[in-house]
Amino acid sequence: MRVLIYNQKGGVGKTTTAVNLGAALARAGAGRVVLVDLDPQMHLSASLGLTGAAGFSVADWRAGKAGVPVDVADCPNLSVVLGHPEPADETAAAPDPDAIAADWVIYDAAPGWNPEVARVMQAADTVISPLEADFLGLNGVSRLMKRMQESGVSWDRLNLLICRYSDRLAVHREVRARLAERFGTRGLMPIVIRNSVRLAEAPGQGQTIYGHAPTSTGAADYSALARHLMPPVGTGGTKKKAGAV
Repeated sequence: MRVLIYNQKGGVGKTTTAVNLGAALARAGAGRVVLVDLDPQMHLSASLGLTGAAGFSVADWRAGKAGVPVDVADCPNLSVVLGHPEPADETAAAPDPDAIAADWVIYDAAPGWNPEVARVMQAADTVISPLEADFLGLNGVSRLMKRMQESGVSWDRLNLLICRYSDRLAVHREVRARLAERFGTRGLMPIVIRNSVRLAEAPGQGQTIYGHAPTSTGAADYSALARHLMPPVGTGGTKKKAGAV
């Protein structure tokens, strides 16, 4: 199962979602989970305390080299293809997504657009787009859908995930209602990631939310997201659509 975490806007919870969804899946027995840090800022690697770590990186992957992703110490079955400060070469051929083998591969992409992101999006089983429940987030959805259309990717793969949500804020409730009206259960995920100080703290400790605050609302929300994405017991497959199936 390949999952691309992407939004053209930065600061909306992409890396937080990649890290903690990956950890939640690994903890839930979903098999081997590999996180791929595509962002030159390398926030995913830093969030797991892997800044400066040696090991298989996206630069190696782009060069067609073989390697073993770096294990996350406190989370069995979770590993990382490390980030690299050099952005993808837009003139080079996009790397082969099939070169990274795992039960789940989760790509954390930079906000920009390039052939590498397009190639990964085309290969992904689902595209999860984290967004905040504000009106700028609404505007960004239309731009993302246009990119998907230009890349030949079906909108059926798009799953909007509201992050930093507070039911006490009227604007959050209104934006969530608008998204639900427009996309229904096929495009808007029923899980929301609630606003959580603990989620904001965890990267500074180099930990997933489960290492930092396992009983927090953030941990509960990402566990719920993982359960929603995983196939029902006994089906022997994975959900291709993260929304209603």
